[in-house]
Amino acid sequence: MRSFAKVKWWKLTQLLPARFKGEYDLRYKIALLILGVTILAASIAGCISYQSVRRLIIKNLERNALLEVKERGNKIDRWIGTIKNEIETLANTPPVRSMNWSVAGPYLKSEVIRLSDFKHFALIEPDGSYFTTKFGRALINVSDRQHFKKAMAGQVYVSDPTISRTLKQQSIVPISAPVWSNALEKRPKKPIGVMNGVISIDRIAEVVGKLEYEAGTYAFVLNSQGVPIVYPDARLMGNIDKAAPSLLESADTNLANVVREMVYQKTGIVLTQINDARVYVAYLPLEQAEWSIALVIPSDNLEKELFALNILAAATAGLFAAAILAAIVALKLFAENCIRTRTEAMIHRLTSRIRAGLPLDRILQTTIDGLGTLLKLDRAIFGWYDPRHDTVEFCWEYCRQGLPGRLGIFGAQTGPSGDLAARLHRCETILLKKTSAPDATGSQEATHLELTDNHYAAVPVLTQTNRLGYLFACANRRFASPDEVEVLETIADSLAIAISQSQLHGQIQQELKLLEEVLAQLRRTEEHLVQSEKMTIVGQLAAGIAQEINNPINFIYGRLIHVNDYIKYLLNIIRLYREQYPQPVPRIAQQIETFDLDFISEDLPQILNSLKIGTDRIRQIVLALRNISLPDEDNKERANLHESIDNILLLLAHRLDQKILVVKEYSNLPPILCYPGQLSQVFANILSNAIDAINSLDKFNQTITIKTDIVEHSTGRFIAVSIAHNGSRIPPEIQQRIFDPFYHNKSLKNFTGLGLSVCYKIIVELHGGRMTVQSPVQSESQSPTGGGAEFIIELPIF
Repeated sequence: MRSFAKVKWWKLTQLLPARFKGEYDLRYKIALLILGVTILAASIAGCISYQSVRRLIIKNLERNALLEVKERGNKIDRWIGTIKNEIETLANTPPVRSMNWSVAGPYLKSEVIRLSDFKHFALIEPDGSYFTTKFGRALINVSDRQHFKKAMAGQVYVSDPTISRTLKQQSIVPISAPVWSNALEKRPKKPIGVMNGVISIDRIAEVVGKLEYEAGTYAFVLNSQGVPIVYPDARLMGNIDKAAPSLLESADTNLANVVREMVYQKTGIVLTQINDARVYVAYLPLEQAEWSIALVIPSDNLEKELFALNILAAATAGLFAAAILAAIVALKLFAENCIRTRTEAMIHRLTSRIRAGLPLDRILQTTIDGLGTLLKLDRAIFGWYDPRHDTVEFCWEYCRQGLPGRLGIFGAQTGPSGDLAARLHRCETILLKKTSAPDATGSQEATHLELTDNHYAAVPVLTQTNRLGYLFACANRRFASPDEVEVLETIADSLAIAISQSQLHGQIQQELKLLEEVLAQLRRTEEHLVQSEKMTIVGQLAAGIAQEINNPINFIYGRLIHVNDYIKYLLNIIRLYREQYPQPVPRIAQQIETFDLDFISEDLPQILNSLKIGTDRIRQIVLALRNISLPDEDNKERANLHESIDNILLLLAHRLDQKILVVKEYSNLPPILCYPGQLSQVFANILSNAIDAINSLDKFNQTITIKTDIVEHSTGRFIAVSIAHNGSRIPPEIQQRIFDPFYHNKSLKNFTGLGLSVCYKIIVELHGGRMTVQSPVQSESQSPTGGGAEFIIELPIF
């Protein structure tokens, strides 16, 4: 044994390399948990720091971009304000105030050349007719135009884009200012005309385009209703004469949200997604027109300054990952050393259990549990292979918490018969189906067990009795590497030794137990033989005594009849004598009075009657004792069961106290063909036992009930004799063996007479009947102390 342990430990140190793939113990998990929490905390802190720095940088970039947009937007606003001032200045010049085109026309034409932003000028009369520097007098009227109405109301107004009615449907932006009269004292209430300058929409787009400061950016302008005035997609642009949908109704909700802010004349910058692209949108309102302007900047353009921060974060994360990897490798090496130590300890404990001769169940179960805990298996099982049925009986098992048990007999659901052992040796995928539970009680456990390739190992365990066992190890990870199989084989060798020693020890114990049982049986047989011999001698003596008593009792009984008659004659003669001689002589009269002749005449017949009853009872007792004591003839004879029972009760009358009530419920029974003496012995034994059971309890209503009846079964008609009592009950475990030969129990210590096994043999084997026991009796089932018992004897009627 010592050399075996040394070899196994040496092999164990060789087969547990650093690449051992099993999971590790609690200390390793705790260390990993601490490391994981530390990594998580550091990661969260790093992420928060990175996000905070990134957020600060982005906010700064957003602020700078918005300032840039505001600066350029202010330039556009100042440009529009300059144009408005120029129109208002022209409206206040004397040529224009003259409202005479012949005077104002040449002046305005020269100003168109000087002011290059304007496409042409127009001088509009209060009725809406006008002259232009392009065509002279126009044939159309503009009194319906918004810019004309605003100017006539005294405002310098920049109109939304509209379609020119004189420039061949070109899109223009009219800018109008009121023309006042030359009166200097007081400004009149109503302008005398309108000075109008026209700027093309292309010029507006050109000026707005200067807002773009990097590649990929673009700007757009919206009016107060959210309709694009300048937009990259010209199809979405609209004007007064050609309506276009507002971007507030855009299907792109992000764009609609930005447009809503612009319509509300707000200023800001927002990161959003437009046309599936992440962009920053900076927007602000214009003061010189009812417009809002926005600049769309791709997020990459704005966030390119985060490149250095991202490089620094990536380098830090790399170093952090390297440190984590180094810590995990160190923990893994530590865990592998722990596994090696624990496996050596498990082999040592197994060897110690084998030396100590512990029960095989305990050795196998503790070894299976230790193996499952050591390798963190889902399931570790030891089972016996049955080559006759090609099945495996799983007897000992370790299951991970939450998994159902798989104890029982399993067979392969698919594959050729007789090939299960070979498939287990090749570690193929096998679906095992339960054929029966180990206790054959129809266990409700799961009925299938799937052994998946590369997830289990099955190592054979061959014992000295050539009985083949298997050690199974199953896991929900990749399993059964050569190192792991080597560990299982080492444990399997130890289990083979343990099983062989346990089988040898079990055989010795069984033989010792068998010897003890044979010795006890011989002792009981000897006691029964002695008791039988005693009973035989007692029976012979009783028969002889009964014969000796019977002769004088019969003589006395016969003479009492004559004595009774003679006494009657004498008393009759005395009566006649007294009638004839009513006055006797004094001497006779004195004797009559002295002996009280009247009393003697009355009491003497009663005395004779009592003597007759006594001698008759003695004759019945002697007859009953003789019937029981005499051996039965070889052939059966017909007998009256009621007489047999009454004879037994007569013999047991001295044991029936006044408090024991015997209830007879006899039916009309025919004489039955039987051995009367043996039946009488059976009734005597059962009634004697009933008296003992009643006397064992202190009860007031002690009752023995004897019932007879005729019953019918499928096998024929039977005479049923039921003897029940309300004394102590018979436990269920004793009822199952009460008729077994040589069975003895402390609860039966008060039973006398023949053994119940002999009674059972007399009823069943000699008479072909039945004998059963029921306890407690139905009427006494609720009794807290007793419960009683009922013996039922059924004898066939021939």
